[in-house]
Amino acid sequence: MNGSLLPSMAMFQKEQIGIRFYIQQMAAEITVIRPAVISEKSQLALEDYRGFRHIVRNIYTFHFDSSKIQNIVEPINDVFSQVRVELISFADFLEQQAEIGKQE
Repeated sequence: MNGSLLPSMAMFQKEQIGIRFYIQQMAAEITVIRPAVISEKSQLALEDYRGFRHIVRNIYTFHFDSSKIQNIVEPINDVFSQVRVELISFADFLEQQAEIGKQE
């Protein structure tokens, strides 16, 4: 970290690209291998939260738009519930695949 308590910009950008990449991968169906882990709707919602995290982590507080924050905060319970259902559904898929593998 170059003697600094703050991460380098390159490291931060790498992290942001990594988070975006993982969200995209979770929303992608891999034909014949696995369904999408999360829906496109969840992907878009998580991208909004990722963008908000970027602003907060970089202390761009002067860029805060209260209406945008409200638009992100209001649906958080619904987004959480939706992603939770999708993750449980994917876990069920994995369990089914494991059972199929045991039978072969």
